[in-house]
Amino acid sequence: MQNTSASTADTAAGPGPAPEDAARCRCGHPKGDHSDRRDHPSSPTVPRRPWCHACEGTCDYAPRGQEPEDIAESFATGAWEFTPAVVDVFPEHVRASVPYYDAIQDLVAEAADWLLPDDGLVADLGASTGTTVHRIAQRHPTRQLRASLYDQETAMLDRAAETLAGVSNLHVDYVPADIRRSPLGHQDANLTLALFTLQFLPLADRVHVLRQARHAAASTGALIVAEKVRPPDARWAEIAADASHDWKAAHGITDSAIRAKARALRGVLQPYPEVALVQAVHDAGWCCPEVLFRWHSWLVLGAFATPTGL
Repeated sequence: MQNTSASTADTAAGPGPAPEDAARCRCGHPKGDHSDRRDHPSSPTVPRRPWCHACEGTCDYAPRGQEPEDIAESFATGAWEFTPAVVDVFPEHVRASVPYYDAIQDLVAEAADWLLPDDGLVADLGASTGTTVHRIAQRHPTRQLRASLYDQETAMLDRAAETLAGVSNLHVDYVPADIRRSPLGHQDANLTLALFTLQFLPLADRVHVLRQARHAAASTGALIVAEKVRPPDARWAEIAADASHDWKAAHGITDSAIRAKARALRGVLQPYPEVALVQAVHDAGWCCPEVLFRWHSWLVLGAFATPTGL
């Protein structure tokens, strides 16, 4: 497919790419590879119909001064997903987006002191870049540990493999799978994690996933779930929303990016009240649920496979 005259002008011969021709889109190709022909499909995020001839697809190229400042601004309403571009910035993005994210990671790693013995198995459902398992292994360098990391985004697991490559006391199975539709491949997990994973699933799927995890847990196994919940009272919900907004702003996210993320998550993030989460854990066969941490809408819940561990 030939370029339009406008895009041909962009690629005119010269001593080298001008500053305005530098790569500024998420696909990494320069301006000269892009056009805005009306017969090309539209980008969902930049209203200029940018078509990248190198990618043979639409991308998020934008003229100088119109580039998205935050990854969230690259998504249309209700279109948030964990793309390779999100993976590239995920560690920084999640720390700025989830209040007390590092404190929650430390809480989980500390709980492993009791819950994950030598040669123990941790199953991480929605492992993303492997941060949690990395912290656990670092905290327990004298224990030989095993981990099953599940994520439906292979780019996340690739990044997790990079993160965990130098960890000598850890054997890892990377499982690219949709945990709603694929059976879990591990058995007798001492510790099962679902950190900010279930909140993207409908309630029925959450129970299904938690039930699968219960069947794959050891009799002494434990579960730790972290997710955003919805306060049932509108007054607390307003306070929680504003407090979370303030947290993100204090950690470098602009107001426009906060609004963009909220729009992108419409219908994608599905927070339920705490009582619904506790009931889902019970319905899946876990017992003795206990709130381990809470900050407004952000909650960490622990549970055990059996009351006595027998």
